[in-house]
Parts: sequence; C-alpha cells; structure tokens
Amino acid sequence: MAASASIAALRPEVWKKELMKVAKDNNFFNRFMGEGENNIIQVKNDLKKEQGDTVTIPLTAKLRGNGVSGDSELRGNEEAIIAHSDSIAIDQIRNGVVLTGKLDEQKNVYNMRTDAKNKLGMWASEYEERQLFLKLGGVNNPLLTDVSGNVVGPQAGWSNSPTQVPTADTGNGFGDRYLCADYTNGADSLAAADLLTPELISRAKYKAMQMQADGMPKVNPLKIDGREHYVMFVHPWQAYDLKNNAVFTQAQREAGTRGDGNRIFTGALGVWDGVILYEHEYVPFLDISVAGHNFNAAAAGTDFSADCFRALLCGQQAGCVVDTMDSFKMVEDSFDYDNQVGYATGIIGGVQKLTFNSKDYGVVCVDTAATALV
Repeated sequence: MAASASIAALRPEVWKKELMKVAKDNNFFNRFMGEGENNIIQVKNDLKKEQGDTVTIPLTAKLRGNGVSGDSELRGNEEAIIAHSDSIAIDQIRNGVVLTGKLDEQKNVYNMRTDAKNKLGMWASEYEERQLFLKLGGVNNPLLTDVSGNVVGPQAGWSNSPTQVPTADTGNGFGDRYLCADYTNGADSLAAADLLTPELISRAKYKAMQMQADGMPKVNPLKIDGREHYVMFVHPWQAYDLKNNAVFTQAQREAGTRGDGNRIFTGALGVWDGVILYEHEYVPFLDISVAGHNFNAAAAGTDFSADCFRALLCGQQAGCVVDTMDSFKMVEDSFDYDNQVGYATGIIGGVQKLTFNSKDYGVVCVDTAATALV
C-alpha cells in the first residue's frame, strides 16, 4: 500500500520549553555550569540570539612580569597580555520514539506518552553529560566501552574533536596537563596496583597550579565562598579505592565545616587538599582488550599495559557548552490517521574542551588502574 505523506506545514510540532529546563536541571554538570568564567563548564548563549555555526571563546593568561620600581619609567616597559582563543562548532543529534497505537496505549496501566517524553528528556541530558566527559578526557576512540562492555565511543567526535593527551606525556607518565599513576615509567608500565591515592590527587593539584615557562597559564581554581578549590571527577571504581584508603577516610572523618551550604559540595565524595571529589560512571574507561592501546583513535601512541580510568581534575573554563535557539527541542507527530503518535528530541549545539595555544586550559587528566568490582 502506498503511503500519502502529510504536508509539512500541517505537521503539529509541540515545542516543550520545559524540556531544556528539565534536561539542564537533571544534568550532572548543572552545578558546575554557568555563563561566567568561574565555572568548570562555561555556557555560551550567543547562538540563541543570532544565526551562526561557531562560537569563539577568548582566553588570556595572568600578568607575570616584575613591573618597575621607584621612579623607573613605565612607558615602554609595559607587559603584553598573552591571549589566545578557542572556537566551538555546533552540530545536531536527534532521537525519537513511536508508540504502537491507541489500542496498545489503552491496554497499558501507565501513560505511555508521558513516559516517552520523560525518557527522551533523560536521553538528551545524559547525552550531553557523556559528551562532556569524553571531551574533557580528550577521548576520540570509537571503540571505547564502559565497565559493562557497552560501547560509548562512536559519538566521541560529535560537534568537536577534543585535543588528546600527547603521546609523549603518556609515554613519560607526566606532562603539563597529565599525570599517570606510574609517573616514573609511564602508561605503558601501568599496573593493576597503580590506584588513585590522596598523594596522586595532591600531585595533580600542584601540576594544575603551575604556570608553564612557555606562557601556558595555570589552571585557575574555582572561587567558592571566598576560597579556592579544584574539582576532580573519578570513576566509581576509583572512588571505591579512595573509600578504602586509610589516609583518605581518616581525613574525611576529621574534616571540619567546608562550606557545605554551597551546592557545589552537595553529593561530593569528599575533599582532599582543596580538591572536591565527585564520582560518576561516565568518567572515561579504557578496556585494552576491546578498545586497543589508548584513549586515542590513532593506531600510533603509548600502549597502555593495564585497563585504565581517566580521572579529571578541573578548574575554571575546563570545557564549554554552546546552546542555540533549537537546543533541547521536543516535537510531537501523528501517524496512521492519528492512531499512532511519535516524539522526537534533539540538540543543536556544541560541546568542547577549551584549549590555550593548543594545550588544555582547565583540566589535568589523571590515569590510574582500579580495583575491579565484579
């Protein structure tokens, strides 16, 4: 039987403004997102008001000169601000659900239409979460899986391909924005016993605090209630190791008030040396038996010698989300003479890790093994 298509202008599209609010509110990164610089994820709304396919983010380093003293002439001795910019491109991703028909809806004890909308809203929120973790980790390996074996890497390059941790860094075990649990020999010597420890967290923090000799600025900490903090995202398997680390657990028992009234502390695993720790299942995981030798798609690189988790120590402007006027839309459509209804949601926007002169601006990647939880 031939199908007669409806006229596009007559297809009812129901735009749900609350979908964006629900998706953003349920996003794990919500407490870390905002339009200002004092956020881990900076949100840019430029394309909500005008057309375009790219947003440019200015990034500058702090002044580091010695100035002039006394009556020495300042004219001609001024300091130049080191400035770079990063560009975020946008793309579209969509998903949809079609219900079987009105009879099937009548038979079910729950509201299938409401459930379909809720599930799509959850999918959109989790899609953006996954993108942020992939981008911050510099992951572009399409074979990447989670610990359950589900492939999560095919969309690693959506909207933007993130800068990768340089092969020289993983080979050495350390770099300007990288630290391996085996920082003496490198990722190709990573062993199952090389776990995330308080000492490693402190080392990553001090690496973030260092301004590099080539003008690369330090990772700017978040200003929270007048104090400076970094945030580290760890995988639940890494969190398990911290929870069983005597030094870490003792520190949490003895910790005093740390500004728990601020929402950024809500749900935190703990605080160590000024680093607030959060666990999340989307923190990148490398199964070397499935995804190959590293987090990169390229065949060349450091051969990781053990399954690896990439914790992410972040400061200001580690990543960026670009929202547009069509971000998180919901469309309803009817089929088969109104017997079937379908729903679709989509994101038109962009997600990216920010870089300063091609180097990560606000994140230090920390590779460790972890105790396998089976």
